[in-house]
This record gives sequence, structure tokens and C-alpha cells, in this order.
Amino acid sequence: MTTLFDQYQNFESLKNKSVLITGVTSGIGAAICQMLLELGVKVKGVSRREDRLKAVQNQFENFDYIVGDINSDQTLASLESKGFFDVDVLINNAGLALGKDQFENSNDRDNDLVLTTNVNSAFKIARRCLKSMREKSYGDIINICSIASHDAYAGGVVYCASKHALLAMGKALRFETHGDNIRIINISPGMVETEFSIVRFKGDQEKADSVYKGMKSLKPIDIAYQVTQAIMTPRHVNLDEIIILSADQAGATTAKRQ
Repeated sequence: MTTLFDQYQNFESLKNKSVLITGVTSGIGAAICQMLLELGVKVKGVSRREDRLKAVQNQFENFDYIVGDINSDQTLASLESKGFFDVDVLINNAGLALGKDQFENSNDRDNDLVLTTNVNSAFKIARRCLKSMREKSYGDIINICSIASHDAYAGGVVYCASKHALLAMGKALRFETHGDNIRIINISPGMVETEFSIVRFKGDQEKADSVYKGMKSLKPIDIAYQVTQAIMTPRHVNLDEIIILSADQAGATTAKRQ
């Protein structure tokens, strides 16, 4: 028997889609990639870690990749020349935070890298994919934002600003694309246990572990599921904004810990 759920969520339709994911080799990006590949989606990924990219390609024949830093003009040129911007779905996932110092104690190099990765490069890739989507009047741009796109906190001035910018880009882009069969979807996760905090605290495992200590945090698969659901909804449905928090979390810095 075909259920109402089966009629609404068409898994078979995913097999005809092509998706570009940035930051595809770890955390949320890796989970989204695996879930979509297992459902038969053609996935294109970009990341700096070639060994991880090769491992995915060895497992899935519907995976293609480019090794590179999305902040590099050379990487953008490679993505362009190999047709990686000509996809049905862009998942703007790559991003990072560096440190949690007070703003006056932060440094320009770290701040520039966060803003370049989370804002400038995300915008560049979205604009290029949008051009292709315009030509075929079809596409989804999914921004992996953050609870920090909504809540600001001490020690997160630059990161919060960058994620507010990504969210604002998605909101404004909705006004430019509504009614054109191009969907803009902003997904804002709370605390997700990934390499994010290890990067933020520059390899300090103890500090990274303390972020999730005493609570049941989200896992990358939780976000991958929501992304997949958003893609599978009928074309007349646009999930403009999704905030996903652990049941133990009530805001960017508010969590119940045992």
C-alpha cells in the first residue's frame, strides 16, 4: 500500500538530482553527503582533504570531487571549468569559527579567515550556482547557518556576524527568486558534535569536549536528515528557515547539563 507519506516524500525523485556540497569531508557535510549518496543522488564535493574524498569515491560511484580550498580563486576556477556549479542543489556547508576570545583580543588573520570562508566564499559559490539554476528555472540553495545566525554571544563576535550575514543573504535572495522554482532554504543547527570545536580551539581536545559535556548534543546525521527532507518536499513548498536544537539546548549559550 502506498501511504500518504510515500506520496508526499518521493525518494525516487532524488536519483535524478545533482548536488554540490562544500566542506564535504567532515561533520555535517560528510553526513549529508553519505545520506544523499545512499539514496542515489549524484553528489559533487569540494574539500582540501584528498584522502577522505578518495575514500568516499571508492565507496560510491555517484560521487565526484575537486580537491581545493574554497577560498582559493584556483579552486573556484576548477569548479567552474568542470561544471560543478551546474547542479540542482547547492549545500553551502563549509564554515568555521576560530577562538572564543573577547573581540579586542582576537587577531585579524583568524577573523579574516572566518569571514572569507563563511561569507565571501559562500556568496561566490551561491552566485555561480544561481546563474545555472536561472538558466533551467530549477534549483535549491541550502545554507547551513547556525543558531549563532539568530543569537549573539560574548566571544563570538566575528563568527556570529558571519552567520548572521549568511542567513541575511538567504532571506534577501528569497525575494529575488520567489515564484521562479528556485528555493532558498536556511538551516540553523545548534550544538552539533563534530570537529567544529576542535578547529575553533585549535586542536585543544579538552576544550572541545567541554562544549558538549553533560548534555546530549545533536549529531551530524540529525542535520543531514533535515536537509534531505527539505530537498524532497514538493516544489511548491519552501522551508524558508529551520532551527534545529538539541532537546537539552534552548539558545546559543543556554543548555541543560547533568
